[in-house]
Amino acid sequence: MNNFFVANASRRASRGAGLLRLVNHGLRKLRTGHYLRPLPDMLEDMSTLEQRINYFHLLDGVLAHHVPGDVAELGCFTGQCAELFQRVLQQHGNSRQLHLYDSFEVQFTVQEPVAAVLQRTFATADLPQPVLHKGYFEHTLPQELPTQLAFVHIDCGFGGDAQAHRAVVQHCLEAVYPRLSAGAVCVLMDYHDKASGDPGQDVNPGVKLACDDFLADKPERVTALYGNQFSHGFFRKIT
Repeated sequence: MNNFFVANASRRASRGAGLLRLVNHGLRKLRTGHYLRPLPDMLEDMSTLEQRINYFHLLDGVLAHHVPGDVAELGCFTGQCAELFQRVLQQHGNSRQLHLYDSFEVQFTVQEPVAAVLQRTFATADLPQPVLHKGYFEHTLPQELPTQLAFVHIDCGFGGDAQAHRAVVQHCLEAVYPRLSAGAVCVLMDYHDKASGDPGQDVNPGVKLACDDFLADKPERVTALYGNQFSHGFFRKIT
């Protein structure tokens, strides 16, 4: 078992990989003690390397401790993070189902149907196809969620009005929380805790607003995680 695949998720990075290797080779020759990595493009790179490492260890821990339930991602775009989740499941020889929820309408820079790109990514990687739930969250959640969840990634950022985004995240939390098993992990993309010294971008402040409000009367609290240029956090279901 290994997690080297977490470094191979960026389409944009692969396009400039040759030049990057050349520059880093020169830096090693100069013994600068530094190396370069491309900055994430928020329209293409859905996560940073640091975030993917966090995803790997959080999901790996859930599986290692046999927390019951399936895996779900709310907001998956072309499936860069979802592919990572499926790889971890595969390495564990685990038969849990991966459920992905998205409208699949937002294209960003993708020219093809987003769902088709996602399915081709899984096919190319020789991974089992996930279950796709197409539609807005208010139409698919909670009725299309599995009965039990062991790991959930909430990544429904859309920028713009923080209060509108807060309402979407609140709906997602209300839907998944009752289905989280004891010990299950819920990861929250764009959770930015300024007080923790998070150096990432606070691009969707509605996430923290929704999480802090939702968990105010519950025993769980969000732990902020280092994600380099991006921000995220997680909580573990207590009971």
